[in-house]
Amino acid sequence: MKNILLITSNKNLNTLNYKNILSYLKKIKLPHEVIDTDLEDFSNLKTNKQTLIVSLGGDGTALKAMKVGWLNNLEVLPIGSGRVGYLVSSIKNFNSVIDAWKINKSKKVNRKAIIQNKNYKLPAFNEVVIIKNSPTRLLDLIIETYDQEVKLRADGIIISTSLGSTAYNYSAGGPIVHNDIESIVITPISPFSKFPRSIVLNGKSKIKVTIPKNQNYAIQFDGIVEVQEKSETKISYEYELSSKSIKLIDHDNNPKIDNFLDQILR
Repeated sequence: MKNILLITSNKNLNTLNYKNILSYLKKIKLPHEVIDTDLEDFSNLKTNKQTLIVSLGGDGTALKAMKVGWLNNLEVLPIGSGRVGYLVSSIKNFNSVIDAWKINKSKKVNRKAIIQNKNYKLPAFNEVVIIKNSPTRLLDLIIETYDQEVKLRADGIIISTSLGSTAYNYSAGGPIVHNDIESIVITPISPFSKFPRSIVLNGKSKIKVTIPKNQNYAIQFDGIVEVQEKSETKISYEYELSSKSIKLIDHDNNPKIDNFLDQILR
């Protein structure tokens, strides 16, 4: 049976947007459950193959919902609670979007994630960030792709998808890449050694990042720290775009340039 799993934060429970969503779901008698974004373990959620994951909030909430959808092979509808973000859609079309989804006529796009060491349980839809964990010491990195090796001394490095190019990648000086282009963008964070501002690789590229011993570092997946280490020996991580995709409802492949420029130029 088709049903909705709505992921949102407690602060949205008294908003008009939240009330309108629940009111419509009740009106059309579509079963639904509300999950708090502060939930730490999303592995035991009650879903079936016809569950639609809906997020109500900003891009951070959308990323959590996308991970839930990814791990459960479910479609995701990210809705903005206020102004429209880069990952979320306007709530004004919610009713018609749900109606289309109910009869299997939804507009969808596929999004791939960056995967570390072939671990599909830990996707990064925006970016993976390897960053120093010491305030005074730079991070030494060796980056290898297409049998070519480059050494880098910097505060860290961002490995971004096209979707994530308007996030941390842009703040660090990286390019905006059209969402429809499957690519991996490598952007250094405050580099000390000579390094291009960014390198854009095609979606089939594989990247190996080696961290020499005695380096204090952390690795973040879409802003969440998943690795925190001081390397006792040399250690390497491999990154690539996933072969698997997640389906987003009511999205297209056009980058939201107008929305993006409105925010950075205001």
